[in-house]
Order: sequence, then C-alpha cells, then structure tokens
Amino acid sequence: MTAERVQARVFGEVADEYDRIRPAYPDALVDDVLAYARLDGAPAVEPGAGTGKATAMFAARGIDLTAVEPDAAMAGVLDRRLGERSGVSVVISSFEDFRPERAFGLLYSAQAWHWVDPDVRWRKAAEVLAPGGAVALFWHVDMIKDAAVLDAALAVYRAHTPHIVPDTGLPTEASIETSGWWRELERQTAFQDLSARLYPSERTLSTTDYLALLTTRSAIRMLGDDVRAGFLGALRDVLGDQVTLSVTTALYLARRTP
Repeated sequence: MTAERVQARVFGEVADEYDRIRPAYPDALVDDVLAYARLDGAPAVEPGAGTGKATAMFAARGIDLTAVEPDAAMAGVLDRRLGERSGVSVVISSFEDFRPERAFGLLYSAQAWHWVDPDVRWRKAAEVLAPGGAVALFWHVDMIKDAAVLDAALAVYRAHTPHIVPDTGLPTEASIETSGWWRELERQTAFQDLSARLYPSERTLSTTDYLALLTTRSAIRMLGDDVRAGFLGALRDVLGDQVTLSVTTALYLARRTP
C-alpha cells in the first residue's frame, strides 16, 4: 500500500529544485527583524527552515541559530548549503515535536508558519520564547505583473485546476492590518507590540523557470501527474518566453509578553 502523501511534506520530493528556484528574502527584512528582536547574544530558532533560504541570511549575521525542519531531504540540502562551519544547529523535527533545552530571543519563520498546527503554534511559540522574545513571520506573495497574461493564466487555472486560486492581489499598507495573520496575532494574549512591514520587488523568470517554481508549490505537487502535466503545458502556451512577477514580502512582528 502506498503511504498517503501529506501536503505539508511534499517539498522534499523536489528539494534541489526548490532550493534552485525559490527566491531569497530582502536584506532589509533581515535587518528589520534583528533590529526589532534586539537579541544581544540570545539564540534564535527557525521553524520550517526548508533548504535554508532564510537560514543562510540570518546565519551570516553571526547569530546563534537553531533551524528546525521536519523533512529529511530538505534538511539535507540545508546542511549542504550551510556547510560545517556555519554554527547553525539543524534539528530534523516538526516544530510541534521540537523540545528545546533553552529559551530563545527570536522565533522567525519564512514561508512556513502556516504549516504549523494552528491548535498548537501560538502556545508552542510562547513556550520556546523567553519573556520579551520576538516573533517574526514572513511570506512572499507574487502575481503575474502583465494583466493580459494574468487573465490568460487564470483561464488555464479555471479549466485545469479550478480548486487552486492563484494570487491576484498583493498586500498593501491599507490591507495588512486586516489580514488573516494580523487578526490571528491580535487574538494571542501571549503576544503584544504587533507591527507589519512590506517589501515590494519584481522578479523576471524564463517561462521554464516559472513553471519550475510552480512545481515546488504544494497545491501543484498534490495534483495527479497527468493533471499537473496538462495544466503546466496549457500554462506554457499562454505565457510567452518569460514571466515578470510583482512580489511583495509581508513581515509580521510581535513580542512575547513579559
């Protein structure tokens, strides 16, 4: 019997491609997180480190960092990325099952916090953080910049994968404080001092690389092979030679109550 695939764990199927094609994060975001956290030598923890796109950026700042990643294939790429002298401790575990022996001054999670069990994540975050410790959660949101190309792509989604709805709008200063993550953080009595910041950018990829990027996304990975092939082929037909994405990286910050 074939084991049932779990959507949160499909990234390891394409770990090397994930590492190749997924974008890094703005340097300014790392600056802002560390300025907010004021670590002063305190350690940090990263749930859902993946292949280390964010891990390497924070490790380069010389912080004491524990990277927690549940998928062994993703953690293997992370280990290769960091090398032996990084000073990062890599733990293969879900965050829910992670049992640290010390408290942390910063918990940050890049593109991964939504995979942590919603019934557990905030309690667990409060448990592993020292009083006053910071939480920093961030995600890329991207959409095809050209409106006509986006419309054509949406028609392909509707025809082949109607249950998958791609982003057709980006976070804005006006919308960020009514977003789902902001509202969820507001309800957590263990956290205070909320703020959010946005980092806009653009990214241009060949159509081949854009389709490769899509195949590292969990909803696309969960498609049957024939459906995925048909969807990607139809999408290729409407995209032209390259795709420019409008990207906004959204950062949410909060502090553990004393």
